[in-house]
Amino acid sequence: MIYIAVDHIHPVTRRPMPNGIPIELHDQLDFMDGHRLDFPRIIYYLGDCKIPCQVVKTVDAPCDAWYPVVLGWFDFSQDYLSLISLAAFDRIKKKEMRLVFTYHEGDHPGRIRQQIDNLCQQHNIDPELVWLISGNSSADQYPNTLYWPETEFMYWRSVDRTQGALYHLQPRSRAYTALCRIDKLWRKVFMSDLWSHNLHTRGYFSYNQYLLGSEDNYLGCALNNDYLAACQSRVDEFIAAGPFQVDDLDTHSHNTYSQNMTEFYNDSYFNVILETMIDVDGSGGQLISEKTFKPIFNNQFFVAVSSVDHQRHLRELGYKTFGRCIDESYDGIIDNQQRFQAVLSLSRELAGADQQSLHDIYKNLQPEITHNSQVFQSGMAHRLQHVVDRINYKL
Repeated sequence: MIYIAVDHIHPVTRRPMPNGIPIELHDQLDFMDGHRLDFPRIIYYLGDCKIPCQVVKTVDAPCDAWYPVVLGWFDFSQDYLSLISLAAFDRIKKKEMRLVFTYHEGDHPGRIRQQIDNLCQQHNIDPELVWLISGNSSADQYPNTLYWPETEFMYWRSVDRTQGALYHLQPRSRAYTALCRIDKLWRKVFMSDLWSHNLHTRGYFSYNQYLLGSEDNYLGCALNNDYLAACQSRVDEFIAAGPFQVDDLDTHSHNTYSQNMTEFYNDSYFNVILETMIDVDGSGGQLISEKTFKPIFNNQFFVAVSSVDHQRHLRELGYKTFGRCIDESYDGIIDNQQRFQAVLSLSRELAGADQQSLHDIYKNLQPEITHNSQVFQSGMAHRLQHVVDRINYKL
């Protein structure tokens, strides 16, 4: 049995509140997105995976209970240990509870772990009692730090799994689906290239311009500055011609996992994934987000504008990729610029292919496509069980 210690339970909803947030802010959580601690979702994940757990108040928690602190994003200027309750702080200091940070993003886990260790030293807390669960696949190499692709599970439990697009061989009217909901500089460069070749007309092509310009700093982009500068006029024309929309949903709905857009997947052959990161904070790891799991769930093959070894890591997770029929050599290119241009070239080639050629590729890739959907549908309790075993038994 895993005991999950929380300081407060909402008196009306009976929902466990985030540890580290004062009671007076509990009803404002929905308005603090991006700058907050979050709900201890791991409680629901454990239940979904049929891993025995029980929520208890911190003051009543038995020895070795978990005290979860769920990070919305990691702020290096924040002393997270100073935010936890006095009751929790005292029990962790006495080695009666484990402090478990969960962070589904891909920021460098080594740097985060070092900062956590620094905080432990400042507060005289044994770092062996403090764990970090990270969405970055390189996490396991750091002490008391574990990799868990939480977004895979987050998407699995959020989407209606009876409403996914099924594998079928009826002709489709579009070549591909590429839905880009949040503006990033490298995404603009990529999508504007397809647009400049008039390939946006061949797909369900969306670029909504949400948070436009928020990441336009050349120095913050993983691509070469000279390349970005050469693309700038095209990008400006692309933005001026947009936004490009394929539905009537608002921004909130676009970023809600339960909105599946089944009709687009049913009527196109492949997916162009524009992942969250293409360099994963210089960590050498991978971050697999819901953007990748959407075509997996919806029975499409795909190309991924992402970090090095994105496809390889999917295979490590039990999925299959599509190297039998399309050129996936881009996935192993270490240089971000070269990999980006290679996957852009492949995407341009596929997006411009005639419908019969794409139909034949889709048909030939049926074993991989249906395997992936079945793996996703079956769930991934074994991944969370591994995390539990590591924390409880330090295997």
